[in-house]
Amino acid sequence: MNVGDLFRRLSLTTRLGLAFTFILAVAAVAQTVLYLRFQDQMLGEADASYKTLATAIQAAATRIGPGGSKDPKALEEFREQLKAKGVREIRIKQGGQLLPETPAPEPPGSGKRRPRGGNVPQDIEIEGVVGEGTRAGEIVVPLVIERRYLGKITITYSLENLRAELEDNFRSGLWALLGVFAVGLAVILVVTRNATRPIEAMAEAARQVADGHLDVVVPVDRADEIGELAIAFNKMTSALRERQDLLARLAAAEKRAEIGHLAAGLAHEIKNPLNALSLGLDVLRRRHRPADEDAATDQSARIEALRGEINRLAALINSFLAFGRPLSLTIAPVDAITLVRDTLAELADTAEQARVTIASDLPGELPRIPADGSLLKSAVWNLAQNGIQGMEREGGRLSVAAHISPGSPEEGPRLVLTFEDEGPGIDAAHLPRLFEPWFSTKEGGVGLGLAMVKRIVEEHGGRVEAGNREGTHGAVFRLRLPLATAASE
Repeated sequence: MNVGDLFRRLSLTTRLGLAFTFILAVAAVAQTVLYLRFQDQMLGEADASYKTLATAIQAAATRIGPGGSKDPKALEEFREQLKAKGVREIRIKQGGQLLPETPAPEPPGSGKRRPRGGNVPQDIEIEGVVGEGTRAGEIVVPLVIERRYLGKITITYSLENLRAELEDNFRSGLWALLGVFAVGLAVILVVTRNATRPIEAMAEAARQVADGHLDVVVPVDRADEIGELAIAFNKMTSALRERQDLLARLAAAEKRAEIGHLAAGLAHEIKNPLNALSLGLDVLRRRHRPADEDAATDQSARIEALRGEINRLAALINSFLAFGRPLSLTIAPVDAITLVRDTLAELADTAEQARVTIASDLPGELPRIPADGSLLKSAVWNLAQNGIQGMEREGGRLSVAAHISPGSPEEGPRLVLTFEDEGPGIDAAHLPRLFEPWFSTKEGGVGLGLAMVKRIVEEHGGRVEAGNREGTHGAVFRLRLPLATAASE
């Protein structure tokens, strides 16, 4: 794997951070190179300027005049001129003796005229220093006035102070550059992370959708382009869910149509023999009843057992026919709470015989729902009876509750009916197949009850869910039905 492939595998935030760091390093190197070039140039110019100082000093020395070398006031004026040019630590010697900076006052009565002629001494030495630090060079300027050599001027100069100032400026500039880049990098990383985090969430959601989990919803918490992308993604998953539900319904409808054709044929072929068997049992009971009372009782019990089997076969055929026929819904506003209360009241005797207590938590006033009351009652009856039958052996408590759920933005508010029992619960392996036709865990069960519940609820635009209670035993069934709109009422 080359560097390009490795760089492309990194996240956007990491790549921007590395790119910004690289730019910072390049800028720091460029600034260092420019500083070194600028430092050499500045030091060279300073060195040249110090050397040109000799010309200025020599020009200033001409103002002393040929006879002024013996005049302390003239030398003092020259000292001040050197100070003005940046020369410090100035020492003036004449005849090997160091002259004080402040000349002694002349005694009164001394002549004011200075001699113009005579021999001019050639023993003036002027020393000074320019700059601070290690000595870098020395400038020696001969003191020649009117073609006469009077002495020399020695200036020692240093470039360390200039070098230190340049280094301080470089460090200050480098720290400022690093600070600006650090702040810029932090801002870029924060902005980038803020932009990439929802994209990563959508990428993860897309992977889940690719794995078949179409119930994924990406939160929409911003109004920019990424928020619009999240809204579009949620609409896409909602459309995929609807398409999947539609395909499932079409497949179920095809299966029910096949079952309907099969049931119609079976009903025609089985119902007539069953009727004949039922009539034959009636004839057998009336005409061939044994004289012995015990034998007659035994015969009656056997006939009732046979009649029960005949009735069970007839019920099976009727279930076939009912499941195979298309549902015809008569939609009207239904008071679901009253419907549930009435259904539970009708099952009270059955629950009492099974030692089951029915506890309901049904609010007094809830919005009506658009439904077929007869079919919805059949679904509620099936779920309540299913919970009672699950507790026949040991008894228990069946809890029925209702509340309004806000639901998802796509679905809107829902009426949720919950049925909880204290039975053995549902085997985890059976949960995926619980609502499939012909699947039953009950002895002698046909396996169409829960399948009919699912079909009825879905025809009403709702959903049915099944699971186990958390922290204890027992099953939980939930019906989620859409609320009635103003138009439907």
